[in-house]
Amino acid sequence: MSAEVKRIMNFARPVCNVVKSYSGLLTTALFCIIAFSMLPLHLVWKSKIQKEVMDKVNGVLTSSLGQLSIFILFICLYMNGDVENMVLLLYVLWLTNNQ
Repeated sequence: MSAEVKRIMNFARPVCNVVKSYSGLLTTALFCIIAFSMLPLHLVWKSKIQKEVMDKVNGVLTSSLGQLSIFILFICLYMNGDVENMVLLLYVLWLTNNQ
């Protein structure tokens, strides 16, 4: 890496350390979103609660602050070498855009 990139990455190191310490919680949260989106709730109840919740998640993720947070989270996951959470995050992003 070039010196400029290393300097920028040093600013992100404290945030990446926090992400690394909460990796298990992040895995659980991402898994719960994925599992909730796969539940066949429309067969059990006549309400559209699943669609409403996933629309809210999509709204949060596609807001300006959400996009910036996702970008920083993705960079931190890459720097930490957390491939599992990177894949889960990408799948959640794909799910929310394709609901």
